[in-house]
Amino acid sequence: MTGPLESLTALKKRSAKAGWFRDRSLVYHGLGPIGAHMFHHFMPVSVIIALYYGEEVEKYIEGEWGTKVFSYEKLNGVRLNNSTDFHRNFFYDYGEEIAAYVNGLDGDICFVPFAPSPAIHEFLFAHPTKCRLLQNSKIVQNYFEYKARLAWEAGEIGIPMPPASRVFTFDELEYERLADEYEGKFVTQIPLAAAGSGTDFIFSEEDFLKLVDLKRKQLGGAFDETPVKVTPFLSGPSPNCTGCVVNGAVALSQPDIQVVGDPYFVKVPGQYIGSDFTVAAFTDEQRSYMLGIVRRVGEWLGSNGYRGNFGVDFLSTVDGNNRIKDIYVSEVNTRLVGESQYLADFQAMRDSVPLTFFHLAEWLEIKEITPEYVNAYNESLPDIEGSALTLYTQEKGTFRAEGGLTSGIYRMEDGNLTRLRDGYLLSQTKSGDEFVITNGIPWEGLVIGHPRYGDHNVSLSYILTRESIVDPGNYRIISKRWREIADIVCEAHGLVPCEPRLLLKEV
Repeated sequence: MTGPLESLTALKKRSAKAGWFRDRSLVYHGLGPIGAHMFHHFMPVSVIIALYYGEEVEKYIEGEWGTKVFSYEKLNGVRLNNSTDFHRNFFYDYGEEIAAYVNGLDGDICFVPFAPSPAIHEFLFAHPTKCRLLQNSKIVQNYFEYKARLAWEAGEIGIPMPPASRVFTFDELEYERLADEYEGKFVTQIPLAAAGSGTDFIFSEEDFLKLVDLKRKQLGGAFDETPVKVTPFLSGPSPNCTGCVVNGAVALSQPDIQVVGDPYFVKVPGQYIGSDFTVAAFTDEQRSYMLGIVRRVGEWLGSNGYRGNFGVDFLSTVDGNNRIKDIYVSEVNTRLVGESQYLADFQAMRDSVPLTFFHLAEWLEIKEITPEYVNAYNESLPDIEGSALTLYTQEKGTFRAEGGLTSGIYRMEDGNLTRLRDGYLLSQTKSGDEFVITNGIPWEGLVIGHPRYGDHNVSLSYILTRESIVDPGNYRIISKRWREIADIVCEAHGLVPCEPRLLLKEV
């Protein structure tokens, strides 16, 4: 019996009766304002601090929710493909204004950033506010996201790492030896805490030399002794699953397939493109296997002081029929994850409690959510449907969107894109042939591309659909049908070259 977790409807009734969120509101910090909807199920969102803006933000977030949005993009009138300046400097540049607005709010103000950062900590220290931070510190995040740590402790945790996955220091790396050992294709990961920032795919000596040159510049004198995890490149797709450490238990989500690096859409091999919760990619045994791994990872995190939401990325191999065969752990992301936003909506479509509730329950110390209730919830996870596809610019330069495309519910009719009605969530669709265009729709006056050197692969918008978006014969890429729809939507944005616009700090 799942008690208050039996359904989202039951939870809302229990929440209202118990007053869990009474006189509380939320401040959300993340890339896209629509992401705050994953908490809007439970409590009002008073403030959003975000990189992107989007036509749908003005219409729904500001217009319908009545939420104050501080957007780096809107203030500058420019959309970039790099979020570094937003994360490092937005609080420095606008901290006093943000703090003054937050301090004018009534009630208990809960600050939930997508991920912790030094800039957030410094903002909260330098500008005392009524906020309480519902997220782990950056120090805690770095400890667990240190790429080599998972490989070192995999045996103790009881999780499978890819075969021949090894940890070197940079001074030990030799391309010829690695290319021979890993059959010419391998993946490197270095610690975030040591100025590394992600995963690199090595398919040639040129790729290897570029990586070494870049990391030498980033790491300086620490280069030689910096650990780097090297993993063989595996031919299968990239499964993902999310969990949440809550009240001494680990809440679990449905696993999905992430699509990264599809060359039809992006030039960077590891760049995120979309997620597919609809495709029947996993056997029952594989699903249980991944959920067991996420539970063990969560128990390890919790036993070492971690709280709240986290994600586990997997790697896989495939058999001769391109079906998933072996599954290994790639890395752990100790924060909210990219899937969190639409996973919450997809779960709500089934009247299932969104996983993001457990993050709030842990940090707000809602003790009624006992391990027994959480374990029962995990045992009754329903199948969900939903996919998200991110659309990017393809050409380098600076552009305006002059096609007049707006967010909403759409359908393809005789090969044409037909807008049916307003909407910005998949849960607002009524049938399987309807889909949503949302999350970052270029707004009037926006210049897309960096003012000094232009950009390619800048995010334009998302498509949300109940259908599977992956190719049935190769889960690593987007299907022909959704490539064609993506092309039509990109064309409807009506991108035209335009003069660049300087960022405010460059004026």
